Amino acid sequence: MDKDKTKECMCGLEMVMLYFGFLAVNGLIVWLASILFPTQVVLGTEHITSCWAIIHSMATLSLINVFMVPLVQEYERIKEKMLSPKEWMAVCLVVNMVGLWVIARLADQLGFGVRSWLVVAVLGLIVNVVQKEVKVWIKKIRKNCC
Repeated sequence: MDKDKTKECMCGLEMVMLYFGFLAVNGLIVWLASILFPTQVVLGTEHITSCWAIIHSMATLSLINVFMVPLVQEYERIKEKMLSPKEWMAVCLVVNMVGLWVIARLADQLGFGVRSWLVVAVLGLIVNVVQKEVKVWIKKIRKNCC
């Protein structure tokens, strides 16, 4: 088997693992936020239960996060400059905050609402830190498997 194809397969597997890892931790964070701060983070609508709201909204955020990785890597390739870990964290923070804000604007369809942009900023920061740990965990798993 060609070495490049093996690398592509592992990259695809890593993306799937990232998606489900992000989905789990994002859902947990939003669920806890809605329990601890029910006036700030609202889950569900008249037609969408809170469970489905978590699944729909955090699946959307996880897809945004996973699709962002190859786009940033392509940007690095074009500019011929690798981003530092701090720059990656800043990009991820912006993507999380914008993603949460857009998802909250689609509250009727996805069932996730927030009271203000400050709540989005705090949630985005928390999600960003936890997602960083998920990425480290997945890299450890990948290293142990191969």
